[in-house]
Amino acid sequence: MSGMQFCAEDQPCLTKNAFQACEMDVQVAVTKKEPARSFRKAVVIVIATGKMGNSVPKLFTDEDLMDILSTVLEPVNFDIYGCTEATNSIYQFSKNIVCSIQDADHKSLILQEPAQLVAIHLQGPNISQAVKLKMSVYRPKVEAGTQSVPVALSIKGRKLYLSCVLKEGQPVLQLEEANIQGDLDKSELGRFLFYRIDTEKHTRFESAAFPKWFICTSTQPEEAVALTHQPGGPLVIVDYTLSGH
Repeated sequence: MSGMQFCAEDQPCLTKNAFQACEMDVQVAVTKKEPARSFRKAVVIVIATGKMGNSVPKLFTDEDLMDILSTVLEPVNFDIYGCTEATNSIYQFSKNIVCSIQDADHKSLILQEPAQLVAIHLQGPNISQAVKLKMSVYRPKVEAGTQSVPVALSIKGRKLYLSCVLKEGQPVLQLEEANIQGDLDKSELGRFLFYRIDTEKHTRFESAAFPKWFICTSTQPEEAVALTHQPGGPLVIVDYTLSGH
């Protein structure tokens, strides 16, 4: 090893004889037939790690690592990518519930062809015309922001689901034929998702696709079930009573 020099960034060139006087404890092992460049890499790594151990403790950053790599290896180009974490839109299925439903004015819902729900007062044997709802219940998520339960609403015995879609720039309620089973992906099937909001006496259903829009009936009989963004309005009813659930 005579004639070979060792140097660090903040140290003068060190010869073999000078190592004895150096405060840096460096040990070098040489393997026969090892290229000179590989030996230089090994020496630089030993000196770099020795300096890190003797320096004042601090956070080891990406820039520190890049400095070492640039010294030991050929210059390396690094590409930095920004990334965003997408919100998980999958709602996990919990259970199905079948129930009867009436609005706060005691109107029941009946199915009229071709596919429309209408609120009407039913008495006696006519009560059998009332539809029952099947609620597919999903586990709540933080994003809902309220004490509400995500549900999909369908007509019992039919593959007709209530859904919210835009028509002429305004959300509307419709019955849509579908087959929803298991977990629900809000990004694809969000039109079928409602937040069930329970109070002491009644239940409301808010559209997940169109926040602040609620399933409503009219104060007038035999009107179609619809959506409203004015739940306190004098002509609409947004409160329901559920039974048998």
